[in-house]
Amino acid sequence: MEKKDRSFQNGLLIGISATLAVVAVLVVAGTFFLLPNLLSSRQKTGGQDNGEASWTEKIQEIQAYIDAFYIFDVDADAMADSLLAGYVAGLGDPYSVYYTEEELDSVLESTNGAYYGIGVLVGQMEDGSLQVVNVFRNSPAMEAGMEKEDRIVGVDGQNVEGMELDQVVAYIKGAEGSQVTVTVYRASTGETLDLSMERREVEVDTVEYRMLEDGMGYLQLVEFDDVSLAQMESALADLEAQGMEGLILDLRDNPGGLLTSVVDIADLFLGEENIFYMEDKAGNRVEYDAEEGTVYSGPLVVLVNGNTASAAEVLSGTLQDHGVAQLVGTTTFGKGIVQTFYELSDGSGIKLTTAHYFTPNGTDIHGAGIQPDVTVEREAGAEADVQLEQAQELLQAQMGQQAE
Repeated sequence: MEKKDRSFQNGLLIGISATLAVVAVLVVAGTFFLLPNLLSSRQKTGGQDNGEASWTEKIQEIQAYIDAFYIFDVDADAMADSLLAGYVAGLGDPYSVYYTEEELDSVLESTNGAYYGIGVLVGQMEDGSLQVVNVFRNSPAMEAGMEKEDRIVGVDGQNVEGMELDQVVAYIKGAEGSQVTVTVYRASTGETLDLSMERREVEVDTVEYRMLEDGMGYLQLVEFDDVSLAQMESALADLEAQGMEGLILDLRDNPGGLLTSVVDIADLFLGEENIFYMEDKAGNRVEYDAEEGTVYSGPLVVLVNGNTASAAEVLSGTLQDHGVAQLVGTTTFGKGIVQTFYELSDGSGIKLTTAHYFTPNGTDIHGAGIQPDVTVEREAGAEADVQLEQAQELLQAQMGQQAE
């Protein structure tokens, strides 16, 4: 059994592909196979040819028809990219994707807390739609009027419904100072809006916090980025300086992010306990443990909902398993798998699902999610945050018990 420390590769992604600048800084070298090696012929069981042409022969046959009869110009590179994208899509895994060189360069842009874009966090929901999870303060998107829960349906006049999220994010990002028009559907009003804005450097605030009444602190973590640990440490220090006696950690709508980030952040709340473990295709098990030196060990309640996913489920699950926190809200998203980026020899690349992860108690959350200790539904559009109110009641009780 292997244990990993903080030097573990940043190429691992445990999110629901929700991102503003996407998520990895390390590209693991891969191997590029030419088409004849990728596509093998189909045969009947027992090795008998079924009478159909091999895939390569089929492609050659189709190409012959195109050469002979197709009346428009042909972009051979675009056709090859589409073929390879379709090949990976044939896995039937929405998290495994082929990228052109340009797309890979964009999605592997370092998550250093700043990028050129519009300043939104976007998530791909279970139905495949692309929903705005968060609009960052002082961003081009906020200035253009984009709102949380808007559904992105187009970029610069191109319909992006049904596309993989990373590809759409690549269209939205661009050169500093360039213009982009994002088309959104707003369910609350039934409107479809074209929002034009100028791309610029966006500082990513992954943490928002404030003091509530009666010594309670509130801290929302919107995603797990490279800057998140430092922002968490700063927020906790500030809250404690303001007299915080108990903490509400809000992981609602957090789509996940970097594996290294969630390991480091879990370390703030745990002693030398197991955070989670992974198993790969060969059954190899890798454990991730917290290190000595807890930063916050006071009363803790965690808010979760159906959009709390992957890395956010790791954090909420390990805090629940170790009895460090009570969870309030609704069942989490249920993504218990890990993706790795691989760069191919020609500069293109793929993202593949490479491992399954489990909470410390061995819970497999994939497809099931994590059940909160106290289930509280929140109606869409409701002004009152009944989940937060319930979290405050539970935290108040914890603080009272600690004082006795």
